[in-house]
Amino acid sequence: MSKHKHYRIFEALRVATMFTFISGYLNAFTFITQGGRFAGVQSGNVILTAYFLALGDWKQVFNFLLPIIFFVLGQFFTYSARRWFLSHHLYWHFSSSLVMTFLVLLAVVFTPLLSSNFTMAILAFVASIQVETYRKLYGATYANVMMTGNVKNAAYLWFMGFLEKDKDLQNKGKNIFFIILSFMFGVIVSTRLSLYMGEFALAVLLLPLLYINIELWYEKKS
Repeated sequence: MSKHKHYRIFEALRVATMFTFISGYLNAFTFITQGGRFAGVQSGNVILTAYFLALGDWKQVFNFLLPIIFFVLGQFFTYSARRWFLSHHLYWHFSSSLVMTFLVLLAVVFTPLLSSNFTMAILAFVASIQVETYRKLYGATYANVMMTGNVKNAAYLWFMGFLEKDKDLQNKGKNIFFIILSFMFGVIVSTRLSLYMGEFALAVLLLPLLYINIELWYEKKS
């Protein structure tokens, strides 16, 4: 029996790599087109908020504080929405994917027309929903927005599995390594397209989101 049948579809490697591709794409897109800010990697925003705070540049403090605030609001939303969906016996993971897709579509439509702060607010909110909702890869915890923990876990699990001759641990390490590669691939694709297409490059993100929605929809039906 395939190991895929023991886990939910959003824990499968093919879906997890799509999520990390999206994260890499989003962060590179906002960094290039939205004034050096990050949609998901809040460590970078926190560092730059403190940096500009030290310089007394209040405009930049606000610019980098904004995605942090909306990332926090995304956590409030995710907890409340998931609690409501589960209490009504509704499928939260598919619903959250639809919410993310709708918000990205909203950003695609209005980004060329409105302030970059609108785009950052929407995309930070999306990243916050994603990082809290999809946290498992074949039962193991991973991060699909920030890579620091993944780099540590990939090395630790693979090396521990190698020394202890544990194939399961080695496979977990390899899977997380693929997660890191998919994040990097998202950054590469986004960088090339953002430099060429500018803010219109955001529309490409709807393709992996559509794939994820289809996968989750088929699981919901079954």
